[in-house]
Amino acid sequence: TGWRSRSPLEVQCVAAKNELQKLLLADDQHGKHLENDELTTVRRNLQTQGVDVPYESICKVWEKLYKLTFLNRALTSAQQCRKAFYHRNIACNAVECNDVVLFWRANKMLEMTSNALRLQIMNTEAQRLEKEVKQYLEDLSHDEEKKRNLITGKRVELAEELRRVRGIQDKLDAFIEELKKEHE
Repeated sequence: TGWRSRSPLEVQCVAAKNELQKLLLADDQHGKHLENDELTTVRRNLQTQGVDVPYESICKVWEKLYKLTFLNRALTSAQQCRKAFYHRNIACNAVECNDVVLFWRANKMLEMTSNALRLQIMNTEAQRLEKEVKQYLEDLSHDEEKKRNLITGKRVELAEELRRVRGIQDKLDAFIEELKKEHE
């Protein structure tokens, strides 16, 4: 199963986006807000194409399209600054590199946000794990049979035997050292 066609809202948004892109191409230094006459012109152009789009939808599409255009311009400017830096032309050409600072700040903001979210998740998981351990220990404290099995189980016997073997190994190592000293 999948999408077979666009919904009426998607058709309106795509038409509005196409019309607003024409506006941005005509004025590449357009401001953040649409003027009323521009909004009316876009809506009338859409109506002549047979698509009736409310003003609110046009404004929502404009906000997203302007943000995308702004970021693309800033990215292009930062790339030009990088080229100028590699060619050592920053001072000669007086290239504006403010967009580098913009992306650096955005990167730092994302790093800080991701660290804060990571810490929050770790704290939440630690609290959840602590609750589970407390619940398990509480259940264990009421069950005498489980306590007896934990104290006298196979693992406990193996751990005790391993401790005895290590003690014997340490004594053997000490004995070997003493023998080496006597032969010297």
